[in-house]
Amino acid sequence: MDTTVVEVVALGVVVLAAVAVIASRVVGSLPERRHCERLAGWARDNGWSYDRERPELVDRFEGHPFVERRSNARTRHVLCAGLRGYRVMAYEYSYTASRHDGRDTATTGHAHTVVAVSLPGPAPVLEVRARGAGHLRSEIAGVCDVRVGDAAFDGAFSVAAADEDFARTVLDERVRAHLSGADGAPVPFRFSGTHLLTWQDGALDPDRAAERARALLDLLERVPRAAWGDRRDTVG
Repeated sequence: MDTTVVEVVALGVVVLAAVAVIASRVVGSLPERRHCERLAGWARDNGWSYDRERPELVDRFEGHPFVERRSNARTRHVLCAGLRGYRVMAYEYSYTASRHDGRDTATTGHAHTVVAVSLPGPAPVLEVRARGAGHLRSEIAGVCDVRVGDAAFDGAFSVAAADEDFARTVLDERVRAHLSGADGAPVPFRFSGTHLLTWQDGALDPDRAAERARALLDLLERVPRAAWGDRRDTVG
């Protein structure tokens, strides 16, 4: 075969390979782009704002489901709004983790939806989970298990807190009755610093996230004012 022909054929192969790579990237990004457009449209229709990614939120909170060591975690599809006088945000927190068994390495993807509501003032860590759903003590230093003295509530929920007085003040009879009811706040939830947050496994669903945000607000509005004391700030 003539050398020129060989060169032309080789060049054609390289071009086709490059085109295939570009095409695969375009096709691969199309579903993601459409997903972003759907979320942005939902935000416009419902009075929220939308950001495709906000890296500064990766290390915003501690404890499960957040990875507290250096990782490839990402915070994407961030929705924000002002609801009932509080700042609310919902986003997708995702990362991959690899495990090596001595022969093979398996990589697993993890995705969680996080919903957070601003607090009237800073709060010590207080977390409530369904009984048997794990313990916070191994995840955040300085907290301890708390029993509020309500047999039914203590049997249904596990409470961990950095300040027992704050926990008992927050979890008064009215709040315990609300949590035990059919329309109680989503568990688990955690008071942490300047936010009350909840999370669940899976990618962000905006309607479900908005519903969970409203449920957190229903809980927050039932918390006794005495819980804040001189912690209270102006919510805006």
